[in-house]
Amino acid sequence: MKPDFYTKAVLTVIAVSLVALVFQNAHFVSDAKADKVNFNKFSSIPINEDGSINIKMTSDMDVNIHSIGGSSVYGTLPINLKEIGGNSFYGTLPINVKEINGSSINSSYGIPIDIKSVNGSSIYSSIPVKETK
Repeated sequence: MKPDFYTKAVLTVIAVSLVALVFQNAHFVSDAKADKVNFNKFSSIPINEDGSINIKMTSDMDVNIHSIGGSSVYGTLPINLKEIGGNSFYGTLPINVKEINGSSINSSYGIPIDIKSVNGSSIYSSIPVKETK
């Protein structure tokens, strides 16, 4: 028996429908999904001409510095302060010591000080004092 035009047409429609059903649920390219990002969490930071940034500390921070610029840090830390609490200062550093090693400081007894060197020279007996008039 030789298939007629009607049979060929019906079989073609069935084949096209089957192919359409197969490709209907196939995903050749994954869907693009973007999460909502709260851009209020980010802000621009002004950078100085030399590439540095200005930082204002508003709370205490525990810091352990091992090196600066690839050089190890031993002894004193090289710091150049320009401002504290929004106030510029010149000369001596204003310090208010409230506790040392977890113990409160009593103003009537003074601050316990253990000076080991002055200007890089070790102190063994007395502190060298220069009187100014």
